[in-house]
Amino acid sequence: MKRLSIRHLLVALLLLILAIVPAFINTVYILGIFVTTFYVACGTLAWSILGGLTGQISLGHAGFMGLGSYIAALLLNHLGLSPWISMIVAFFAVGLVTAILLSPCFVLTGPYFTLVTIAFTEAFRNLFTNWEFAGSGQGLLVPIDDGNVMSMRWISKVPYYYIALIMVILFYIILKLIDRSKLGYAFKTIREDEDTAHAVGINTFKYKFIATFLSSGLIAVVGVFYVTYIGYINPDIFKNSNSLDYVMPAIIGGIGSISGPLLGACILTPLSEWLSAALSQVSGLNLVVYAAIVIVVILFQPNGIMGWFTHSKLRKKINNSFDKIDSKLFKRK
Repeated sequence: MKRLSIRHLLVALLLLILAIVPAFINTVYILGIFVTTFYVACGTLAWSILGGLTGQISLGHAGFMGLGSYIAALLLNHLGLSPWISMIVAFFAVGLVTAILLSPCFVLTGPYFTLVTIAFTEAFRNLFTNWEFAGSGQGLLVPIDDGNVMSMRWISKVPYYYIALIMVILFYIILKLIDRSKLGYAFKTIREDEDTAHAVGINTFKYKFIATFLSSGLIAVVGVFYVTYIGYINPDIFKNSNSLDYVMPAIIGGIGSISGPLLGACILTPLSEWLSAALSQVSGLNLVVYAAIVIVVILFQPNGIMGWFTHSKLRKKINNSFDKIDSKLFKRK
């Protein structure tokens, strides 16, 4: 069992601050930014299982999220099934369907696999655009049932804030457990060198299947939350450009790490919202500035923020400072 340290106290303090934010911030817009940041963070953490840990770069996660959203909307509208149950259904259904459909493509690597994920997402978009039962191009509305916890539909953003915060914590814990397990080591071996993975007896097909199942299943859960939060879904959710919302935070924060994608989402999502508000006078200018910032970071820190921090002198100084504080506070030698 790990001993208590200043790091644990700081994490507890951060969680406490996040827990009381709605008590001090009544602005709907600000709370909305928090909620968006949290679910984007969940999405990029889910993407990191396949793209970061396993090295299979996907641009189809918007499609997997869209499937989860449609499953929740259809089950709620036609069967009255609670989104809480739909999260479980979406996790297993989308995870299995995606892993099975992509399994013949596991022999592909690099940009070829990425192109396949783009093609699958476009196929899903065309399917739902022409499927009358799912609302065709008009999409589906999810009615508000304020006060009914089981429907997960409220007027206030506060319940969504806490649900999204809990989801971030759970997703992060899941990623940490995977990263430190035998499963995580297999994923990372495949990422570094698939031939080496074969040589040491790792069944690459099996672990790619598991990574795809977990990654797409978790982002489908995010999709269930998204449709209940927004209250509306249409085939535009399947646009491949939406997948970048989950890929870019991982790249900026540090692809391959666990904390990096989370950090990237906490930086890029509020930045995007702020640029949209600050540069609203000129249409598209916010996207130009956002793209410029992302390009600069990629050019000068290709390993992302956490990649830079891991090998920086700053990390050593911070660790030394924490060790000194630990020794004083907890009487360690």
